Amino acid sequence: MTEIPTDVLDKMERFCAYQERCVNDVRRKLTSFNLSIYQQNAIIESLKANGFLNEERYVEMFVRSKVKAAWGKRKIESALMQKLIPETLIRRYCEAVPDDDYRENLLKCIEKWKRTHPDKSPTSNARIRLVRHLVSKGYQLDDILREL
Repeated sequence: MTEIPTDVLDKMERFCAYQERCVNDVRRKLTSFNLSIYQQNAIIESLKANGFLNEERYVEMFVRSKVKAAWGKRKIESALMQKLIPETLIRRYCEAVPDDDYRENLLKCIEKWKRTHPDKSPTSNARIRLVRHLVSKGYQLDDILREL
């Protein structure tokens, strides 16, 4: 059995209680404490067992907040993959986003772009810039072209 430093465990419990965290965030924070990999794993298991760390809850909150911030599904998926979240969780919660909300966000982004980038004549260059902007926000090209 690996000895868990209680002061580090207390800090990590506060770290996880402050906002939802994923295992990758916790592991990155634990590396600053110079603990062995066994101690890190023991702390992570303790956090999971006591309800401080739950990746499913983290993914749900992450997806919900990013949809609210008008991120596209591809950008959300990419950000979660960078955090080493299992692909099954990513897929499950990204597919759970209602199509109406997703489409509404896309239309809001298009309208905002048109308001902030008034163009005297609708040229193909302006359209390309708009499409590029929407792709960078994580929207899929098929969805963008359908709405334009």
